[in-house]
Amino acid sequence: MARRGNIALVNLDTGAVLPVPKSRTPHTMDGPYTLNACTDDAPLYALALSGAEWAAIDWVRSRGGAGAAVRVSPAVVAADIHTTVTTAKNALARLVRLNVLLKTSPRSQVYQLNPRRFWEGSGDAQVRACRRLDPPAIVPDAKAVAAARKAAAKFAGSAAAEQEPPGPPGAGSTPTIGAGR
Repeated sequence: MARRGNIALVNLDTGAVLPVPKSRTPHTMDGPYTLNACTDDAPLYALALSGAEWAAIDWVRSRGGAGAAVRVSPAVVAADIHTTVTTAKNALARLVRLNVLLKTSPRSQVYQLNPRRFWEGSGDAQVRACRRLDPPAIVPDAKAVAAARKAAAKFAGSAAAEQEPPGPPGAGSTPTIGAGR
């Protein structure tokens, strides 16, 4: 009788006990796949990214920057995402400061998306990329922190306004009918 603990596989038609299947062999994922990693880094929505920064991330990703380093020219990015060269340069610079984009060297124009957050390829290649690049954690900068504080203050103000009890009758600034007579 093939049993595993108190559980047995039984053919419901014949009532015969079936042999225990082989245990699953652990393996790495082979072939291409896309991984949006969920790490302890700050989530992208908390970074207060501008439209140009989101477009730059998408541009680098569409050129293969999620699996390997790609050459990025701010002029080409600006033309493709319909913005100025200065805006494209500022977007790329902020993404590098946030560690969303990694530069292969300080003076190069070769970038790769942080493999801790974005990855396209096999799991083994991601592990090798993380070891090679030693990607830093994505952390909010001053702009992101200021946006979060502003949102928290706005939420706290709207929550306080909803909880404020109404005052006594006649205490508001609403005119009373016939009060001027």
